[in-house]
Amino acid sequence: MATTAGSGHFGPILPLGAALLRAGHTVEVAAPRSFVAAVERAGYPYRLCEDIPPEEYQAAHERRLANVATLGHAAAAEIFAHLAPRAMFPGVLDAIDSWRPDLVLREVGELSSHLAAVLRGVPQAQVMLGLSAFDDLLLPAIVPYADRLRSETGLPPDPDGSAFAAVPSLSQLPLSYEDPSAPGHPEMRRFRAVSAAPAALPAWWPAADLPLVYVTFGSVAPVVPFASAALRTVVSSLADLPVRLLVTVGDAGSVDGFPAEAHVERWVPQRDVLAAASVMVCHGGMGTVLGGLAAGVPMVVVPQFADQPENASRVAALGAGLRVGDFGMVAEAPPPDPAAVRSAVLRVLEEPPFREAAGRVAAEIHALPTADEMVPELEGLAVRV
Repeated sequence: MATTAGSGHFGPILPLGAALLRAGHTVEVAAPRSFVAAVERAGYPYRLCEDIPPEEYQAAHERRLANVATLGHAAAAEIFAHLAPRAMFPGVLDAIDSWRPDLVLREVGELSSHLAAVLRGVPQAQVMLGLSAFDDLLLPAIVPYADRLRSETGLPPDPDGSAFAAVPSLSQLPLSYEDPSAPGHPEMRRFRAVSAAPAALPAWWPAADLPLVYVTFGSVAPVVPFASAALRTVVSSLADLPVRLLVTVGDAGSVDGFPAEAHVERWVPQRDVLAAASVMVCHGGMGTVLGGLAAGVPMVVVPQFADQPENASRVAALGAGLRVGDFGMVAEAPPPDPAAVRSAVLRVLEEPPFREAAGRVAAEIHALPTADEMVPELEGLAVRV
């Protein structure tokens, strides 16, 4: 398996990795040096790859922030489609040459493993990270960088991205969640992760009969200054409601600066929280949204960056929640309106159709094949040379 350095990228391939292990296969992970601790926590041996040199990343990041309004998704492509795969490629290629895997299973954002697998004739499959529509938006920005790497490695050009489109793809998203105008390849295989039964939450509140409002901006947004400020605005807008208010900030987020009415933790197993939650207020990260939908929990989405506006719009379109905040291709989201957040949370708490719609999506997700049921298909790909 191959992944970039991000929990939101690594998480979607983990259910398949676990299923392959249960079926008796051997799994190793190619990952950047900075992400090795996360791979080890997941229980996998790893093949070490390099990160983008810090000075190159910083320069590209500054260019991205300066030009995102005019360049759109191309502003991020230099980092994710040029610098990152260039840094990882030697390590990934060495892993393939020294271990000779039967299959490369990659998250779609890790491009060096795509090129290395093609170069060495190893079958591959890719696990999608989110909406097919978002990938369609990114593709034109990615292709020029990918073609430059293809040329350097001796591969023929792929000017329209058809080589990416030809890779067998798997997704945890139910079809109803996809944008109807861009539903993804008709042969995409959709599956679901199976997690352990939820455990009861600790007795953090004296009044356990009050509705539980879960506020999370994932693990990345809480360390982004404007998103961290937005998280605190959201929590403050809800602090005096008659609810149990739980906030998580991730390993690197600060636990300071929240109202006393909020109970703040770094991590709580999402399955445990969602089993008890009446509403989730989130930033629209794909892993967070998918977890909420799979649990049938309606949500209020306050998007901050990347694919989050698209995710927020799909949640609202399905009737499974509300979107607060409307912005286009800008360097950072504007501060959320506290009154709008509060009003949206009260609506979702009080109006049953939101939970009913989330329940319909949950039923669709639970009808999908499990990750274990995908193993024979992955085995079939591995024998195609």
